[in-house]
Amino acid sequence: MKIMLSAVAVSAALAAPAFADVKLDEAYAKALDQNTKGRAEDAVKTLQKAVGQCGNCPEGNVMMGRLHEQQGNLDAAGAAYNAAASGAGAGKADALAALADYELRTTAARAALAHAEQAVAAEANPNTLSTLARVLARIDTTKALASADQAVAAGATSAAAHHGRGVALLALGKSEEALAEFRKASELDPKHARAVASTAVALIGQSKGAEAVAAARKAVELAPNSAEAHAILGAAILASDKKLWGEAIAEAQDGAFKNPKNPEIQMIVAKIFEADGRYDQAKQAYAKALETDPGFAPALNAGLEAKFRSGDLNGALDDAKKLVAQNPNNGAAQLKLGEFLLRKDNYVEAVPALEKAVTLLPGSAEAQYYMGRAYQFTGKTKEALEPYHRAVELAPNNPDFRTTYGLLLGVNGQYEAGIAELKKVTSVPGYKDTAGYTNLGWLYRNVDPPKTAESIAAYKKAIELDPKNAQAALGLGWAASYGKSYDEAIAAFQKAIATDKSLSPQALKGMAWAQFFKKDFTQSRATLKQADAAGAGDDRLEQQLDRVEAILKGGGPVDEQAIADAQKAQAQAIALQNKLDAVQDQLKSSNAGTRARAAQEVARIAGGDAVPILHWMLVNDKDYGVRGSVANALGSLGGAARKVCPTLKAIGNEPVTQDPFGNKETIDREQRELAFKKACRDAVAKIGC
Repeated sequence: MKIMLSAVAVSAALAAPAFADVKLDEAYAKALDQNTKGRAEDAVKTLQKAVGQCGNCPEGNVMMGRLHEQQGNLDAAGAAYNAAASGAGAGKADALAALADYELRTTAARAALAHAEQAVAAEANPNTLSTLARVLARIDTTKALASADQAVAAGATSAAAHHGRGVALLALGKSEEALAEFRKASELDPKHARAVASTAVALIGQSKGAEAVAAARKAVELAPNSAEAHAILGAAILASDKKLWGEAIAEAQDGAFKNPKNPEIQMIVAKIFEADGRYDQAKQAYAKALETDPGFAPALNAGLEAKFRSGDLNGALDDAKKLVAQNPNNGAAQLKLGEFLLRKDNYVEAVPALEKAVTLLPGSAEAQYYMGRAYQFTGKTKEALEPYHRAVELAPNNPDFRTTYGLLLGVNGQYEAGIAELKKVTSVPGYKDTAGYTNLGWLYRNVDPPKTAESIAAYKKAIELDPKNAQAALGLGWAASYGKSYDEAIAAFQKAIATDKSLSPQALKGMAWAQFFKKDFTQSRATLKQADAAGAGDDRLEQQLDRVEAILKGGGPVDEQAIADAQKAQAQAIALQNKLDAVQDQLKSSNAGTRARAAQEVARIAGGDAVPILHWMLVNDKDYGVRGSVANALGSLGGAARKVCPTLKAIGNEPVTQDPFGNKETIDREQRELAFKKACRDAVAKIGC
């Protein structure tokens, strides 16, 4: 399990702006030395005296807040920061920033936002702008980067400014750029423990566990009392070696003990518990995070994920919609909403959520991948290429992303490019995922000219890895048929049917073609009738059978020319089927809206060749809205849909028994049925039959 962190709330005790008062600096240094030697009370007295001498100045109270934090006295620290922010004179702006920083680690981010904005209003310097950026990283990532850019512009040599920009970039999912900023901050100030700890966070996000541990240990060395540094070290240890779970949770819980109010720390604790399957303890940690900040999106998203994993997809989707309504600029929330909508086959509604997600999280490979999927299943196969390509760029070692991207290149006619992508996947030592070989088989048999031997080999490898891969069996049937190994083709089609009944229509059609080329014309006709009844009739094969039967009745032989013509017709049928592959899953979707749109799309793609599929849906789909869309699609085909006229007329003229005393559900069903029958009558008029 990868622990994703944001690094927005690393302790203020790690780094803060230096003040100009030399006496205060000397008193603070003395107090820190006393504290290190175990003389905590003397340390407080030393600093209290200096603060009193400066008239309770903002700078002095900020130092007092830092000291109390190092001693683990968060309440006293809060009082000191509030006193600093309410003071007047020099250091007022930085005092407000220090209070906002403290609030970011102990309360809701929106509470910190007010003081961060006041700090910038008082003085827009690198420190205040950086603080605002880090607060906004928890609320609005786009605004966070804008504020961070201003911080760097105000102080290009400011470690705080570069650290703030790194935090903003990390919140956008841009871990490489964030890492560069954190390292720049560390170069500018080698003792900037906050930047070092954030470096560890970025390295964890890049799955560089060993490097992350080294950085986190350095942060702890620089700031041994930092709660956040210890928690980040725990996350880094787990990222480096899952077997070190005990050491990882010990460090994280040490951080939680030092600052139980920091929601970021509670998130780390929760994720480490999850990594060991301790979901009840993880749930408690998430609850503590939300107790501190009810709007803390990472914890809310984790709750959505937990509800989804429990099997309550509908509940998770409802919660995701609420979360997005409350946090429209939270990329992670938009991503979860899009993901759950995809899982419900609601591709159209998923598109706007995912378009926002990729904007808010431009560095997220997952967001790009889901965006590609949403485009793909709304018929935008060309538009899907770019986000899929971007997902591969962002996560080049993710085989699933590259496998899908390779297939979509082929769907868009770029077969050689798709083959090259899939070869990268399947050539990785130890690769054993059936999907890569299945997609490679499809590309090989569709490239012009087809690479039949390579296609057969790829499909057989896919089936070897997963004997229940019905899609590979179906593909093997077509590839073997291309290679004129018709018995092998028929056996493969039969295997596809036996393994997955939903593939029966396509497999029956393929089997009918193979039987035709074996010159078993009677069986081919019978199998084609079965395919037609299942919604996969093939007018081209029917025409070839009619032609052959006429030749045989005339006493002539079925010569090679007739077979050659049939092979051309088969090639055209397969080319059409390749286009339909893009909507095949949508036609079987559990979401009625998706099926309705797919019916319109298949009519657009296939024209008159869509009639068998649409005829089957007209009769068999259980949703009146879908059937109405099918009737409209048939009507759009005009005379090409003439063979469906008897069915359309029968349905359209059949009366609906209405119950005037029915409940709302009954009345709604009757209205949908009436609308469907009217669509059938309208289709008859358009077809002209």
